[in-house]
Amino acid sequence: MARPQSRHGRLNRICPSLHFQPGAEKSILPIQRVTSPHAKRYLTAINTHRIHHLMKPTILVVDDTPENIDVLKGALTPDYTVRPATSGAIALKIATIAPIPDLILLDVMMPGMDGYEVCRQLKENPITRPIPVIFVTARSSETDELHGLHLGAVDYIAKPFRIAVVRSRVATHLALRHATRQLAEQNRLLVEERHLIESILLKMRQTELFNPQYTRSLVSPVERTAGDLLLSVFTPDQRQLVLLGDFTGHGLPAAIGGPLVDFILHDMAQRNLPALPILQTINQQLCARLPTGIFLAAALIEIDPQRQQIQLWNAGLPSLYLLRQGAVHREIPSSLPPLGILRQLELHSASLSLEVQTGDRLYAFSDGVIEATAPDDTPFGFERLLDFLKKTSQDNCPLDQVLVQLTAFTGTDTFADDITLVEIEL
Repeated sequence: MARPQSRHGRLNRICPSLHFQPGAEKSILPIQRVTSPHAKRYLTAINTHRIHHLMKPTILVVDDTPENIDVLKGALTPDYTVRPATSGAIALKIATIAPIPDLILLDVMMPGMDGYEVCRQLKENPITRPIPVIFVTARSSETDELHGLHLGAVDYIAKPFRIAVVRSRVATHLALRHATRQLAEQNRLLVEERHLIESILLKMRQTELFNPQYTRSLVSPVERTAGDLLLSVFTPDQRQLVLLGDFTGHGLPAAIGGPLVDFILHDMAQRNLPALPILQTINQQLCARLPTGIFLAAALIEIDPQRQQIQLWNAGLPSLYLLRQGAVHREIPSSLPPLGILRQLELHSASLSLEVQTGDRLYAFSDGVIEATAPDDTPFGFERLLDFLKKTSQDNCPLDQVLVQLTAFTGTDTFADDITLVEIEL
C-alpha cells in the first residue's frame, strides 16, 4: 500500500522546480473540505501568498561574462535561487518562465542587445513589468544612472562591485517587492470582501417593496451602495408613507443604516401605525445602533387616503417644495436635527400639517443635487433646481433630465455625492 504523501511532499510533487524552506508544509491551509466558494477563494489566496513567501526568492543574473555570473551566484546562492543568462535575448525568455524572477541583476554593456534595451522590453511586458531591475555595470556616470532609472530600474550598482553591497541592495529591494505584493494581495481581498458586504446590504434593502404609486424618482449613487435612501409604502388603511434619507457621506459607511430604516418603516407601516411613532423608533434605533458620526438627514411624509392632507417632518434635509400650477406654493425648511444624534427629539411640535389640492406636487431631494459644483466652485444651488422643478411639474419631463443639466453645469457626469430626487403627486 502506498504511503500517503505529506503536505510538503505534495508541494514538491506539484512544484518540483521550486525550492521551499524546511517546515513549509505547516503553513499551508487545507481547503479540500471547504464548500463555501468565497471561503475557498479566500483560503486559496492566503495559500498562494504563503507558498510564495516560503519559496527561496529567485534572482535572474544577466551578464555576458560567465565569471561575473559565477561571482554573483556564489555570493547569493545560500539565500536565493540564482538563474543565469549570458545575453539579453536569453534573459527576456527566462524572465517569463515560472517561477517568475523576484529580482533581476542586469549588466548594461553586452553584445547585441544591451541592458538598457532589455530593461525597456521588460517594462513593456505586463508579466515582467513588476520585477525590480538593478543595473550592475561599469558605466556609472550620472547620465547613465539617470537613463537607467528613467527606463524603470530601481537601483544602480557600479563595477567593480562589493559583495556586501550587492547582498544589501538585493535584500532591500526584495523586501520592498514582498511588501508591494503583500499590499496588493491584501487590497484584492479587501475589494472582494467589500463586494460581498455590498451585495449583502443591497439584498437587505427591500427594494422590491418600494411602491412607486403617485411618485417619480431619480436615484444616482456615487458607489454601488448609496448613502441616500428612498422608501415608499402604503399602510393597510391606504395612507402613503414616503421617506427620503441621506446618511453621512456615501459608500459602505453611509449604507449600513439603510436596511435598519427600511425594516422599521415597512414593519410598522404594515401594522398600520402612524408616522410619528415610526419616526421616533427610527431615531431611537439609529442612536442606539450606529457609531458616533453617522447620522441620517431625512424627511418623512404621511399622506392621508384621500390625498387631501399631508403631515411631514424635515430633519436636516434641504427644504422641501410644494408646487401648485407650476409655482412654489410652500417651502418646508428643516425644523429638526438629523436622526441618530439626539435620542429625544421634539417630533410633535416639529411636524407640519398641510391641506393640498389635486394636482399639487411635493418635491424632496438630497443635498447632492444643489451642492454639485462648476469648475469655478459655484454650486448648482436652489434657484437652478427650482427652475427645473417648475418646468417638470408642468410638462412631466423626465427627472433624469436634471442629470443632463448637472453634467453641463459641472463639466462632468461623475458627481461627488449621491443624488436623489422624488416627486409626489397629490
